[in-house]
Amino acid sequence: MATRLSLAELLSTGILIPPAGAVAIVREICRRYAAGEVRGIPSAHVIRLTVDGALLIEGPLTTDQPAVGRAGQLLAEVLPPFGAPRAYHVPGGLRLIVARATGAIDLPPFASVEQFSASLDRFAADDLTAIVRDAFRMWEAARAPRVLTISDVRRARRATGLSLEDIAAVSGIDVPRLRELEWGYVRRWASDDSGRAELARYARAAGLDEQLVMSVAWPMIEEAAVVDEVVMPVARTSEALVPSRPQAIATIVPFNERRRKRISAAWLTIAAAILILIALTLTFSTPRPATTTARVETVPDAVVDNPVPLERPAAAALSPKLRPADRPDDRPAVRPAVRPAVNRRSARKPSFFKRELFRIVIR
Repeated sequence: MATRLSLAELLSTGILIPPAGAVAIVREICRRYAAGEVRGIPSAHVIRLTVDGALLIEGPLTTDQPAVGRAGQLLAEVLPPFGAPRAYHVPGGLRLIVARATGAIDLPPFASVEQFSASLDRFAADDLTAIVRDAFRMWEAARAPRVLTISDVRRARRATGLSLEDIAAVSGIDVPRLRELEWGYVRRWASDDSGRAELARYARAAGLDEQLVMSVAWPMIEEAAVVDEVVMPVARTSEALVPSRPQAIATIVPFNERRRKRISAAWLTIAAAILILIALTLTFSTPRPATTTARVETVPDAVVDNPVPLERPAAAALSPKLRPADRPDDRPAVRPAVRPAVNRRSARKPSFFKRELFRIVIR
């Protein structure tokens, strides 16, 4: 297990050091140079980071260049580049200090390394040990071996820009089997030499490393073959309770369409119920003719034999004050004959439900 690494090796792996940590490292080197502990400003290849968070300088130093320029160049190398994530954004004031130290802008240069180091104080982190320790741990995590999966193979194939149709045309393997391979379903891939040859053709057609693809996909094919050998004999000897037959694929109706059909059927049911109710109401609410029942009285024979002409009574006779006792008794009271009442209910046609539709007579 490594216990130290160079700053250049750390940067070559793509690991970014926060701007405050980079300033703290360069400021510590400037302090040592100003204190006389080192003869010159070291390069990134000479600076060592340890697992304990210590900063070491091991290697040759150059003294033929100005110390301020070397320190500014080292800081520009350690700082995150332009376009780095927001957490690694370098302030504009710090960029201006680096440009002044390296002479990239037309400003008076720093007089000494101490002055350059003093200008970095407001941008530096306080705990240098924690910065170095965190950088070393990130390097260890980046060096840890990563187990590749079939998903990595699929992503690598997509990165090449080739489609499965293009690979199928070159390798001679149909597209469904290629898709199953990239998603880890390898039941239809043979675990013999022919399967290895097809897998190699796929890797070459996709522009991938043949050995890498083989190391990822071939163990999956062998494992699937072992599972089939164990499971398939049991499946062959088993007896099914229901005979198997071709199964039809069910059509899945979208939820919105099913809801719309249910609503339409409900409205049709409601409309039919309303129409039936209206028909029943019109049938049983047909207006019936008013029936008049008159009482028939018997006229005396004397009146019939000797008809007496009726005279219109005088106005005094119609007076309500006339009592029955004052009425003259020379002729009986005659009431007009009234026609016999006709029962119209019996004369009306019977209801539709009471009609006699047909009659069968057998003689």
